[in-house]
Amino acid sequence: MALVVLVLVAAACGGGGGGDPGLAGPGDGGVRVAVGEDIWPLTGRGPSSKAFAAGEVNVNVYEPLVALAPDFTVRPGLAERWELVEPTTWRFFLRPGVRFHDGRPFGADDVVWSWSREFLPTSVTRNLSAVRKVDDLTVDFVLSAPNLRLPEQLVHPEGPIVPRNGHSDDQPPVGTGPFRVVEYVPRQRVVVERFDGYWGERAQVERVTFRFTPDPAERAEAVAGGGADVAAVAPFGPVPPPVRVVRAPAGVVHQVVFNPAGMAPFDVTAEPAVRRAVALALDRHRYVAEVLGGNGEPGRWLSPPAVLGPSAALVAPPGHDPAEARAVLDEAGWRPGGDGVRARGGRRLTLTAIAGPAMGEAALRFVQSQLQAVGIEVAVKKASDTVTYREHRDRGYDLDLTAPNQNDANPAFLVTGRATEAQLQEILAAPTREDVQRLAAQITQAVVNEEHGVVPLAAVSRAYALAEGVELAPLHPSAINQPWTALSSR
Repeated sequence: MALVVLVLVAAACGGGGGGDPGLAGPGDGGVRVAVGEDIWPLTGRGPSSKAFAAGEVNVNVYEPLVALAPDFTVRPGLAERWELVEPTTWRFFLRPGVRFHDGRPFGADDVVWSWSREFLPTSVTRNLSAVRKVDDLTVDFVLSAPNLRLPEQLVHPEGPIVPRNGHSDDQPPVGTGPFRVVEYVPRQRVVVERFDGYWGERAQVERVTFRFTPDPAERAEAVAGGGADVAAVAPFGPVPPPVRVVRAPAGVVHQVVFNPAGMAPFDVTAEPAVRRAVALALDRHRYVAEVLGGNGEPGRWLSPPAVLGPSAALVAPPGHDPAEARAVLDEAGWRPGGDGVRARGGRRLTLTAIAGPAMGEAALRFVQSQLQAVGIEVAVKKASDTVTYREHRDRGYDLDLTAPNQNDANPAFLVTGRATEAQLQEILAAPTREDVQRLAAQITQAVVNEEHGVVPLAAVSRAYALAEGVELAPLHPSAINQPWTALSSR
């Protein structure tokens, strides 16, 4: 069974031979893939960094112990099986015969090292006391409190297995995945080649060059113009014909999140009436049609709907009623001024909306237009890169347009930040997946339908533009878990 593998890890590697690897095409053993912004240089260096363990693209160099399946459940990976041997101890039985790219054998010592560092996901490490070697192919994860979600959490991209005493930006990078790095030029490209000693399904192509191209329109045009063979395209705007587009099941959720800090002058969304009016003003069906070009489903949940299973029905579809939004603001004392913008006590109802590179300009303009129609003025700050987006957040905002990705098998992964401590403990102790789905849906119902703490806009499908002769299947709904072993060309 093929593992849905994890993220590239590399520091600046040496060149990969003569010529420009970006010019390699399907006919000469290479495929060119246009992807988004390179955030790896921004995530630090050395053993404590998150570099290459999460990002816009996963180039399948490193792997976790277990893998996220396309249905958001757990698959065996470097661990063949696992069991709860004590209430606070999970035992993982490792796959024999696995080797790192430099020929070193993989074993328990590597897992202990990889999961004993400070940068690993807090969703797991908050209850993780120790990782202990039982024998060369067996490890125990010892917890301070019971956690039945642990195997589901270990699929997280920030938990790759690296060789003992190594880290995720070693030179050269060394993982166990189906590809190995031959070149990395920050913010330009990363080049990988097939690792023929891989334990799992062999990659179909010999060489892949990922070019970092932050502008989604430029990525799509690269395929249309012959400059790329594959492009990860954002679901904003048309793709130039005759480019073929394939779409994964929905794995990303577009949301409007209110500033939780509530510090002046960004404190007006602490008012329930304002949050409710914003929620009522936004037409999710129009968002999917006009902003996403039909590439998604109207927003309702904080997670992709498939994650919640039958319990998704517990969350009511958010209403769209501009007249009711105006009435809510009227009742709260926000009255329209001469220019149509509401005010109260001399304060204009002006909200600052920010968005990062994952969200298109059209999404911000849509929100701005819809809120303007009910008397809410919106100042837009669109960031084209991660650094600028962080600066916008630090300077203050009212609305944040985000696109969280379900890259964890825990059904409650994307709602844990909204859960109380009691709810978190209930999630960790829930004996079945159905129980966790119900808890996650209940939290979502409270946040979306009652508190209006988040406005879900759409569940979104990842889209890829393909040149003639190139295939990419199967597609994974979690963008950073896409297996590039599925890439083929003729």
